[in-house]
Amino acid sequence: MLLGVGSGLPYFPTVPLTVAAALVVVALLERRLPFHREWLQNHRDTACDATHLAVNLATLLGVHGVISMLPVQWRTGGIWPDQWPLIGQALVVGLVLDLSLYSVHWISHRSPWLWRFHAIHHSSERLYWLNGERRHPLHAGMMAAPGLLAVVLLGAPAVAVGAWLGVLAVHLAFQHSNLDYRVGLLRYLVGAAEVHRWHHKREYEDAQVNFGEFWMVWDHLFGTFKVPREPLGASDVGLSDRAFPMDYTTQLVYPFQSPERASARDQIRQTYAQARAAFIREFAIAGTFEDSWEIPRAWRAHELAHVIGQPYLGLHLKSHLHMLGLAWRSRNTPEWMAQALRLVLTPLAHLTGRIPPNNAGTGRMGLLDDASWPPELDRGTLERI
Repeated sequence: MLLGVGSGLPYFPTVPLTVAAALVVVALLERRLPFHREWLQNHRDTACDATHLAVNLATLLGVHGVISMLPVQWRTGGIWPDQWPLIGQALVVGLVLDLSLYSVHWISHRSPWLWRFHAIHHSSERLYWLNGERRHPLHAGMMAAPGLLAVVLLGAPAVAVGAWLGVLAVHLAFQHSNLDYRVGLLRYLVGAAEVHRWHHKREYEDAQVNFGEFWMVWDHLFGTFKVPREPLGASDVGLSDRAFPMDYTTQLVYPFQSPERASARDQIRQTYAQARAAFIREFAIAGTFEDSWEIPRAWRAHELAHVIGQPYLGLHLKSHLHMLGLAWRSRNTPEWMAQALRLVLTPLAHLTGRIPPNNAGTGRMGLLDDASWPPELDRGTLERI
């Protein structure tokens, strides 16, 4: 890309097309040689990360466009190495820009206000080619603005800045990729995945290393470079808050919510995540019992799942749908009819607030009868006792 643009190929469409092709290659390579196979699965994050990618890459193109329209008077002149090949000029842009990225990145781990923006980037429960761009657009701007202003005032041409931003976009995909690759001694110079993954450790104290976006130069100078020897597990990345929002709109407004409101929302998300995990567990247990034709035990697992999921409309409906299926397969006509009726009435019950607590949700239990908490479940953890 740098050679082509440096030899006279137009920035558009050379750089955007090259970046797009390179991202596709990284994504395909992940399927061929994953670092963790668990990271190949969707963690409820693909749509969100794809939106981040589209927004942030469009912003990079816009930055190049704005810089290319700046009047020449903005530049100091005489300082920038105009006579150098484009590759050399782009590398200088990268070195200056990376100091800006490193500095704001480092501060973002220490400023509670900036951390609310940056936590979005650390919230991914896996590392793969898309979440290199999982960044709040305002925070991405805060990180890059000082460096971009510096290179523009030094006299860097727009094509050199734009070309480096293209290189950086591809590098971020490699840096966060679920790709099992090594770069040897270059890991001490370039922020490859084998180095950067440790920056995404779930334990906050362990994540205060390897801040460099592209170069490791500033990490060496400021003592934040580290290459641990122990293996990195598939569940070792993310935030301690496992219920962090995974939709783009919520992440966009997350930094602007008051800590109290955000805490309340986080508590609701955590409670739902806990209930959903317990619901899935009981459904799996019911399936195991049904496979061995232990129908009463399968029914009880479904009833426990119903009690767990009852406060949430989606889980509540799924519970009755699962029980309808079991009734149909076990030829239990009265129960089949009871579950069909409950499927119809469940949305109305949520709408009117008439949801009887701890109701097992079967024909053996009246539609509006309250019940005691199941003795098989720990009320705090929803684990089986």
